[in-house]
Amino acid sequence: MEDKHSQPHAIMVPMPLQGHLLPHTHLAMKLASNGFTITFINTQHIHHQITKSQPNDTEDQDDILCHSTKVRPRHTLQDLQSDPSVTCLIVDTFHPWSATIANKYNLVNISFWTEPALVLSIYYHLDLLRERGHYGSHDNQEDTIDYIPGVQAIEPKDLMSHLQEADISTPMH
Repeated sequence: MEDKHSQPHAIMVPMPLQGHLLPHTHLAMKLASNGFTITFINTQHIHHQITKSQPNDTEDQDDILCHSTKVRPRHTLQDLQSDPSVTCLIVDTFHPWSATIANKYNLVNISFWTEPALVLSIYYHLDLLRERGHYGSHDNQEDTIDYIPGVQAIEPKDLMSHLQEADISTPMH
């Protein structure tokens, strides 16, 4: 058996949104199968959604992948300084605090992007969408978007739903 002190220990924190949890779960399973200890942190709401989907007749109701906590990364990391000690922080790219926490605890910081490359390119070029009136306007344009470098022409209805909204004062913007 591998020495626990040399075994890598990753803390994983996905965004509690559709499309973010499964990629983190798949990565956690892949890393665990390669010798990592994984601590998976999620919100109470997501933990409840996962555990309520378990069959009632299972003997062990503990979800082996999930450590349920309110996302308070500083407090959680202090509590998790265990054996094996935490070596890296794998956090959804949308969490803004990961570098600060990783630096404080001398951890490797890994920003995990769970979306397709198309979505990354669209976010990267939001300024073009704004300039051309396809985003951030009370009267968003309806014509084809064919000017984003490296992206084939798409229709405004194909943008992520929150980019189609006229109100850009929400936390998703």
